[in-house]
Amino acid sequence: MSLPLEGIRVIDLTQYQQGPYCTQMLGDMGARVIKVEPRGTGDPGRRIGPWGRKGTSAYFEAHNRHKKSITVDARTEKGKEIIYRLVEKSDIFAQNFRPGVAERLGFGYEALSRINPRIIYLTASAYGLKGPLAKKPGFDGIGQAMSGILSTILSPEGMANTVIGTAVSDQTGAILLAFGAMVALFHRERTGQGQEVDTSLLGSTMALVGWTFQCYLTSGKEPQVSRARITSLGLTSSHVTKDGKGLLFHILGRENQVKCFKLMGLDRLATDPRFESGEKMMENREALLAAMDEAIRTKDRDDWLRRFDEADIVAAPIHNLAEAAAHPQAIANEFVVEIDHPKEGPMRVLGVPVKLHKTPGRVGLTPELGQHTGEVLSGIAGYTAEEIAQMREQEII
Repeated sequence: MSLPLEGIRVIDLTQYQQGPYCTQMLGDMGARVIKVEPRGTGDPGRRIGPWGRKGTSAYFEAHNRHKKSITVDARTEKGKEIIYRLVEKSDIFAQNFRPGVAERLGFGYEALSRINPRIIYLTASAYGLKGPLAKKPGFDGIGQAMSGILSTILSPEGMANTVIGTAVSDQTGAILLAFGAMVALFHRERTGQGQEVDTSLLGSTMALVGWTFQCYLTSGKEPQVSRARITSLGLTSSHVTKDGKGLLFHILGRENQVKCFKLMGLDRLATDPRFESGEKMMENREALLAAMDEAIRTKDRDDWLRRFDEADIVAAPIHNLAEAAAHPQAIANEFVVEIDHPKEGPMRVLGVPVKLHKTPGRVGLTPELGQHTGEVLSGIAGYTAEEIAQMREQEII
């Protein structure tokens, strides 16, 4: 079966996560991604654990499947020539160097677009390409800190609980950069014009905060920090059940609110004026949560899930990662799949989250450092075997 991005070639000079996950998403859909890594060291992501039984980096595995790895010393003139030859025959170029570095190396958009005017040039940065912080470096935690998202999980003392337990800024920046790449490709199909596309940790995470951010922009009020989200229409809250497991439920509308109170044996709350509207519940949230906590602790999680389901109230278990990976829903939709890894053997990995029903994506393997250097330089860049051997001797590749 054909893949939707077959025939699209990506030159990937990114490292760590924001850039590599973007190009992996394109590879999932059939693009041929050539990962250009520094000679001898490779992407620093290769050295980030934890590790599989045979030494595989989980971090690198998560961001680099499908790719062809070549090693190039891009600081040399011959190394630059290799990149230019590949750009000439490619559709997308991706980099996430500190702003200004790509230009100093000779790989800025203006330079590469002169070689290939149709090139889609992807830039992933920390802060965006304009403004007083534009040229500063940054990592995932910077996006979380400056976007406002950490303020939604402040501790009672007013300090952020370090960072959210996963790299949401890197991942969101990557996903939006892949979206931008697809829009730019669509525009190029219509007009023949390439262009630069950029996303940042800061801007992407502000977009992820989404309607909560817009609530502040509209009302001027910061969100109240709580394990419950209360609006004029409903309530979402989390609780611990009798067996010590987490549970979350969502009540939408007054009718469901009354039904939920009665289901929990809290009939008195249905007529309590403190909880007769979303606004009143917000004012009295601590009393409301305390009453619901006490009720939820009387039964095990599975019992509550069955009761909520029978009452047609939206509820879900709060899974740890092991529970999420093993759940029949995740397996049925191939959100987690098993591959035959060349080093680790049978290994579970995340599947492709976007489902194209006629031209679906696929899961692939990550490359060893420099595994495809000869193949790419001869097959795409047009170098002879003698030229490749000479460049190896000169430590260019």
